[in-house]
Amino acid sequence: MKKHSDAPRRPEESKRIAREGPSRFAEPPEGIARVENRSHSKNRTKRHSGKRFFWLLVLIPLALIIAAGVIYLQFRDRYKRNVYVEQSYVDSWDRITDSDFEPETDPSGNIVTPDPSASQPPTPTGIPLEPPKLRDVDIRNDPIIEKERIDPDIENVLVIGIDGNDIDNEGHRSDTMLVVSINTKTEQVKLVSIMRDIWTYFPNRNSWNKINASYAFGGPGQTVNIINESFGLDIREYMVMDFSGFKEIIDILGGVTVKISDDEAKKIPGISGAGTYQLTGEQALAYSRIRKIDSDFVRVQRQRNVLLALFSGMRKQDPITQYQLAIDSLEHLRSNIPGEDITSRFLEIALKIDSSMDQMTIPGTGMYKVHSEGTWYMSLKWEAQNEVLHDFLYGE
Repeated sequence: MKKHSDAPRRPEESKRIAREGPSRFAEPPEGIARVENRSHSKNRTKRHSGKRFFWLLVLIPLALIIAAGVIYLQFRDRYKRNVYVEQSYVDSWDRITDSDFEPETDPSGNIVTPDPSASQPPTPTGIPLEPPKLRDVDIRNDPIIEKERIDPDIENVLVIGIDGNDIDNEGHRSDTMLVVSINTKTEQVKLVSIMRDIWTYFPNRNSWNKINASYAFGGPGQTVNIINESFGLDIREYMVMDFSGFKEIIDILGGVTVKISDDEAKKIPGISGAGTYQLTGEQALAYSRIRKIDSDFVRVQRQRNVLLALFSGMRKQDPITQYQLAIDSLEHLRSNIPGEDITSRFLEIALKIDSSMDQMTIPGTGMYKVHSEGTWYMSLKWEAQNEVLHDFLYGE
């Protein structure tokens, strides 16, 4: 008896096979093992691997974008709650009144502007004489007089430093005033330190006083106004920093690298002599507070050295550490810079600040005279000093 596979095919079936080929479902002849289509299996595996790789390429960046967005929103929310100051603006000094001040007038009722050399500084009033705190920004803050931008590409921001735990500090007077000048086109940054003992005119009080008294009289708003009025600047934004709190940030960073002289070493705990040291937060604060061994000009430079070392240390950290440092620093800041500008512009620029940038101190050499009769202060050659300052900020 013949097997079924040996039976002759019908003519119609033979024609179909010749036309279409053998059915892929046909069983192989007996004794011949079924062979799997390996190339088809490999192609299917490749397709599946390609799909997985494609989704990895899509999902990983998407997850990073979402995580970055969450971090950004958390930072901006905390900045808005703890740092941001709602600032008011006016168009002239006439819109700023001081209830503690009664101007001197002549018989015709005109205000008499006093001679600066004959003036003595009045005692700051309206704020208790105690070490300054950041909450004072919220208690007293004058409106800022809006000034037209001198150069559309140059943005000047005032950094005001107070030191709440420095027992030698004069109550509620700004300890540090630093103009950070940013060229938004080239991203070049320049620093200008303003000495706190400069004798200047206060239009809303019709009197002369040290420039650092502006913070005591009207908070950061008046400090901006007095600096703009005195130096012909166009500052609108400020940042108030409590330097005593930044020792915690320096410790989180692992310290800051600063070169110390023999005389400076004697004023810093744990430092035995001249050299380059990794200072702790406490040591860095002691270094920036040194007053007696030289001049206030050198002291201002020491403060800049600490800030520059802090920024330099932050640049070397990974993004997560940088973010944590930024979050921790918010506790020690007040500012009228909107949150979106802080995150989009200033944090990026801050990380580019280093000791190689152009710096200057006001007053410059030969631009002032020291007065020590009664109150110690510096009177400036205003016209010459302001010309030098504007050349520095706006010159090529």
